[in-house]
Amino acid sequence: MNTTNLAVLVVSTLLLGGVLIFYRESLTPKLRRILATAAAVMLLLTFVLLVYTLFTIGS
Repeated sequence: MNTTNLAVLVVSTLLLGGVLIFYRESLTPKLRRILATAAAVMLLLTFVLLVYTLFTIGS
């Protein structure tokens, strides 16, 4: 597996989380909910891919 794609996903997940934290007062509740759901899905996907990469590192 190409770990560059995983690194980009990790960075983009962290950046989206930072945007949500810093601009939480200025975002509308509906947009905040959508972005929080997207961040949660990206975080779950990042965790799964990271664990998969660690398990297949010796193959």
